[in-house]
Amino acid sequence: MFNWKNVPKGFLMGIVELVPGVSSGTMALLLGIYDQFLGAISRIVSKYYKQAIAFLLPLVIGMAIAILTMSSVLDYFLQNHTVPTHWFFMGMVLGVIPMMFRISNVKVEFSAAHYILIILGIVLLFVMSLFNGEAPPAESAGMAVGDLFKYFLTGILAASMMLLPGISGSLVMLILGVYPIVIYAINEFTSLNFEVLPILISVGLGIVIGVLGASRIISYLLKNYTYLTYAGIIGLLFGSMFAIYPGLPEGVTGWLISIVIFVIGFSISYLFGKEQNKSGTP
Repeated sequence: MFNWKNVPKGFLMGIVELVPGVSSGTMALLLGIYDQFLGAISRIVSKYYKQAIAFLLPLVIGMAIAILTMSSVLDYFLQNHTVPTHWFFMGMVLGVIPMMFRISNVKVEFSAAHYILIILGIVLLFVMSLFNGEAPPAESAGMAVGDLFKYFLTGILAASMMLLPGISGSLVMLILGVYPIVIYAINEFTSLNFEVLPILISVGLGIVIGVLGASRIISYLLKNYTYLTYAGIIGLLFGSMFAIYPGLPEGVTGWLISIVIFVIGFSISYLFGKEQNKSGTP
C-alpha cells in the first residue's frame, strides 16, 4: 500500500523546505509528483483518506528525517556565516525563476494583468521587508502567549506558501523574523532540550492547519487561474530578494566566497528546473 520509494523524494523536499527560497512544492514539481502531492493533501479529509495517507506518509517520513538531520547544519551556517548563507538562498530563489517562466509560457499567456500581478508581488514583499526589523537572537526567543500565537500564524502562512511551486514556507518565516527561531528550536530539540517544545508545537499546529486549508484553495487557483497564479508567484520570488538580502560581503575574500556560493545556489535550482524541462512535466 505504501510507496516507500517516496521516502528519498520526501527527504529532498524536506531539505529544500529548510532553505528560504525553493519550496517543497517546487521540488515536488521537479520530481514529477506535484499533482499527486496536492491532490493527496486535499483528500486527507475525504472518503479517500486511506489512499492519501498511503501516498503522503513516506513523503512525510522523508521530510521529517531531512528536517531533523539537516537543521543543525543550517543553524551553524546561519549563526557563523550569515552573509554567504543568505547569498546562497538568493541564488536558489533566482535559479527557480527560469523554470517558472517556462511553465508559465510567458510569451504566449501573459498579458498586462499578469505583469501587474508580478509588480504587485514585488511591491508587497518590499513593503513587508520595511517592517521586518532585525530579528532578535534565536536563543532569546519569547514563549509568551503572544509569541506562541505569532509562531502559530506564521506556521499557517508558511504551510500555505510551501504548497505553491515557487514560494518556500521558510522564506515566509524569514520575512516574518521567525525562521532563525524555528531552526534554533529544531536544533535544540534534537539535542534533547525540550524547553523549545512550545515553539515547535505552535509552529507545527499552524503548519497542519495551513496545509489542510490551503491545499483546496491552491488547487482551485491553479486549475482555474493557472497563469495568473504563476504570475503572482513570480512576483513574490523577485520580491523575496528584499527579505533575504543580508548586505554586502566584507573584504575580497568575503566577496569571492559569497559570489561562488550564490552561483552554486543558482545552479542547483536552475539545473533542477532544466531536468524538469527535459522530463516534460508541466
